Amino acid sequence: MVGRFAPDPRIPYYSHGLRARFHVDGVRAEQAKLDASAKPADISYSIDKEKYLARSAARLAAGGLPTEVPAGWPKELHGPLVWGSDSFPDENEYVYTLTQDDKKELLQALAFFKSHNLHEHKVTQALFPLPHLGKHLKAMCHDLYAGRGFGIVRGLNPDDYELADLTAIYLGITSYIAEVRGKQDQRGSMLIHVIKRGGERASDARFDTEYGEDKPFHTDTVTDTLCLFTQSLAASGGSSVLASAWSVYNHLARTRPDLIHTLAAPDWPFDTFGRDPPFYRRALLYYHDHKLITSFSRRLLVGNAPFSPRTRGIPGLTEAQAEALDAVHFAARACEIKPRMERGDLRFVNNMALLHRREAFANPTGEDAAKGRHLVRMWLHNDEGQCWRLPAPLRLAWARVFEDREGEREERWDLAPVRNPKTGRIMRVGGSCD
Repeated sequence: MVGRFAPDPRIPYYSHGLRARFHVDGVRAEQAKLDASAKPADISYSIDKEKYLARSAARLAAGGLPTEVPAGWPKELHGPLVWGSDSFPDENEYVYTLTQDDKKELLQALAFFKSHNLHEHKVTQALFPLPHLGKHLKAMCHDLYAGRGFGIVRGLNPDDYELADLTAIYLGITSYIAEVRGKQDQRGSMLIHVIKRGGERASDARFDTEYGEDKPFHTDTVTDTLCLFTQSLAASGGSSVLASAWSVYNHLARTRPDLIHTLAAPDWPFDTFGRDPPFYRRALLYYHDHKLITSFSRRLLVGNAPFSPRTRGIPGLTEAQAEALDAVHFAARACEIKPRMERGDLRFVNNMALLHRREAFANPTGEDAAKGRHLVRMWLHNDEGQCWRLPAPLRLAWARVFEDREGEREERWDLAPVRNPKTGRIMRVGGSCD
């Protein structure tokens, strides 16, 4: 795709150190034995409800499906992560609005950090002291990992700060939630600018289609906390929608327990888009240490043509997998919430327990055409005991993002969207999940 950093097939998907630590090559040899010749299901990135209903009816009619959840899995999940569309009538339950004293404390912390003459991304809790606000942020951290699974810090005005200072402030705030930041793509991008690219090509209908449609529910593939900073808003639409994967599980366990078996099977083919290996297999759903963990991106499973088509020659989804993937989306739609977005919001999401999607949006036109929906995405890991214990396949995935010790991917801190040096156009960096 024009303007996107293309994968370099010479660089392996896993670093040499990770390949040895997690015996990746042995796992690949076992996966290669699995049948990749079966006809794949007819499913795409866009949701097709008619296809889903027809596929579901056909599989139910064929019969022979499991009638109980897998052995050792709960028939029903309980706790604060089980919630629905009407669970939070008052946004103050999950929004913390900065006070004037908080903003003064942020400026004092910024001054202390800048006195050390470090780059913005070097900010830590110790270098960004927040004696009062920090207590509220720690409480939000607890809610993320042991409560409802999401929270919003509201009240930052991006116009009040220079870009470098603004970056240091929002990174300073996030350090109280989780201090370890992850590499979000093969390029090593630490900040992903979720922004409509190609606006200068209004005649190109592909861009209109990409942003003029709702996205399906998914998780960001590898992170325990997803953080989004709202730099600016769309003219209309563009809400980030949340749903509890625990509530989705309860619905499927009650109505279609066979799909829990499908989601938990370790045979889902994830595309690496031109890397070595070209795909890997693991489950989408795990029940580990008495917690349900969900981890998948629809794009990695079916591609997103024409923007990132699925790699030729790798396995597609089976009929059972296609039905299960769509079933998760529709179950999530039934229990979703749409938290209000304001410019300057810092949104934190437990990416192991919640699903999210983005609504279609339109950006301003005319004199304001240069403005529009712009989120800055961060992948955060709490290594202070808050992150849930992970099953082995996810430990490998987390290590690739948060423990790139060999330095095969250098860190790239793009405080602003990257532009093509020749054309000046915004380049497409990283994934499109938001």
